[in-house]
Amino acid sequence: MVQLTSIQYEEIICKFEQEIAKLKQQNKELTYKIIELEDKLNLNSSNSNLPTSREIYRIERKRRAKSDKKPGGQAGHKYNGYKFKEPDQLIEVFPKESSCKCGGSLVLDEESKSHQKIEIPLLKPYVTEYKLHHKVCTKCKRKYKAKLDNYRLLGTNLQSIIGSLGGFFNNSKRDIQEILSKIFNIDLSLGLISVTEGRISARLENKYNELKEVAQNSNHLHLDETSSNNKGKRHWCWIAANKMVTVFKLSNSRGQKVIAKFLPDYEGKVISDRYGVYNVFNKEDRQICLAHLRRDFKRLAHSKDKELSEIGIELLDTINAVFRLYKLDKSKEMERLRYLELMWKVKDRMLYYLEAVAQMNHRKQAKRVANNILKSFEMMWLFVENEQIEPTNNFAERQIKHHVKYRKNSFFTWSDRGDRFLERVKSLYASSKLQNLNPVQQLLASI
Repeated sequence: MVQLTSIQYEEIICKFEQEIAKLKQQNKELTYKIIELEDKLNLNSSNSNLPTSREIYRIERKRRAKSDKKPGGQAGHKYNGYKFKEPDQLIEVFPKESSCKCGGSLVLDEESKSHQKIEIPLLKPYVTEYKLHHKVCTKCKRKYKAKLDNYRLLGTNLQSIIGSLGGFFNNSKRDIQEILSKIFNIDLSLGLISVTEGRISARLENKYNELKEVAQNSNHLHLDETSSNNKGKRHWCWIAANKMVTVFKLSNSRGQKVIAKFLPDYEGKVISDRYGVYNVFNKEDRQICLAHLRRDFKRLAHSKDKELSEIGIELLDTINAVFRLYKLDKSKEMERLRYLELMWKVKDRMLYYLEAVAQMNHRKQAKRVANNILKSFEMMWLFVENEQIEPTNNFAERQIKHHVKYRKNSFFTWSDRGDRFLERVKSLYASSKLQNLNPVQQLLASI
C-alpha cells in the first residue's frame, strides 16, 4: 500500500473542501430556483393578472358559514319589482255574487285593486312594397322611370335592433341571423347584417367624436387596455372612462402612438396601472392602481421563501391599511388632518419594506417587482390630496369588461370597418348606461 505524505493529504482535503463548497453553492442556487418555481405554481387570479379560467391552485378558499336567512329579499330591501304601466286595454271585473249570504244587498265599493297582464303580440315584420312605374312619351317613346330616394331594404327600427344585438348584447352575426328569423320572422343574409352594422357605424361617427371630446375635456380619466383580435392577429382594445363617459378605441398597437392619437395633449389626471406606455403623462398627474399593487404584495406574501413571505405579509398589511383609511375618509368618519397624518405614516412604512425587498439579491423576480414599484412610488398617492381621484383603476376594469364578454362570445372582427363599428357602438352603450339613458333609444336617435 502506498503511503501518502501529509502534504498529499492536505491537497486531497483541500480538493474535497472546494468540491463541497461548490456543491453547497449549487444547492443554494437550486433551492432558490425551486422556490421561484413553487411561487409560480402559487399564482392565481387574486395575486396576479392570471384569469380565473387558468388558475392552477387556489391558495385561499373563501368558505362562508351557511346563512340562517331565507332566500330572496330581506327586510328593508329596496323594492325593485314590477312597475305598473299605462294599459292598452282596461277590463272591469266585478264580483259574481248578487246578494250576501246573510240576505243583505251588495253595494259596489269605489275602491278597487288592479292587476296587470303583459303580452307581446306575434311579431310580424311590417313590409312596405313600392311598385315603381314608368311613363312613355307618345311621340319619341322615351321612358321616365320612378325613383326612390335614400332607399334601404331595412327600416330604422330594424337597423337599431341589429346594432343593439351585436354591439350592446354581444351576439355574433349568426346569432343575430337566428334571432331575427326565429323571433321576428325576418330572414336576412349574414352579408346584409354586416353591411347594416357598417352603415350604423358611419352614422355614429359624429356621436363618437362628441364622446371623445367630452373625455378629452374631463378633469380625470381611467385608462386601461386589453387584447382583441382582427383577422386572427392580436389587436388591442383601449378604454378611457369616468363617471360621465366611456370611450373605446380598437387598434393594432399597444404603443404610445395610440395614446397620442386617442387622447392628444390630454391635460387631466390619469388613473392607470404601471404599464410603461402611460409614462407619456406627467408623473404629477398620474395615479397608479393600488389594486394591482395589492395583487403583487399578495404574491410576495404567498412565497415559499420565509423571509420574503414575512415582508410580503407586512406589505399586504400596509396596502390594506391604505384602503381602510380611504374608506374612513370617504365616509367622513375620520378628520381630514388625522387621515393625512396616518396615510403618510403608512406610506413611509410601505417604502421601508419595498426597499428591503429590492435588496434581496437572491430573489431576482421579487427584486425586479420591488424596483418596478419603487419607480412609480410617488405616483401612488395622488388620491390622498385630490378627493376626486380614486386609488384604484377598478372603474376602468368594470367598463372594459363589456368588450371582454364580446371577445368570448364572438369571432372577433375581420376588417377595419368592424373595429370602427365596435368602438363606436360600445362607446354609445357604456356612456348611455353611465348617464342612466336607454342605449337602444340613443342608438335609434343617432341613426
